[in-house]
Amino acid sequence: MTKRPTIAEQVSGLVRRMDGTPLCDECIADRLDLSSIAQASVVTSSASGTGGFERLRGPCGLCGEPGPVIRCNG
Repeated sequence: MTKRPTIAEQVSGLVRRMDGTPLCDECIADRLDLSSIAQASVVTSSASGTGGFERLRGPCGLCGEPGPVIRCNG
């Protein structure tokens, strides 16, 4: 039986694949087909400052909307 990745693993994988492009929680939730933006927000908030993840304010690289975004810089 194959283990399904956790939401945190899915978010981390997506942000890393975007290779430094900042992503907002809404686009993360949409891309991963999560049931709510809050699921992405919990993960991105807790990942900030760890493992090369940086949470900042700026435009999302996908939708262009300004606000809190996360990116991987490592």
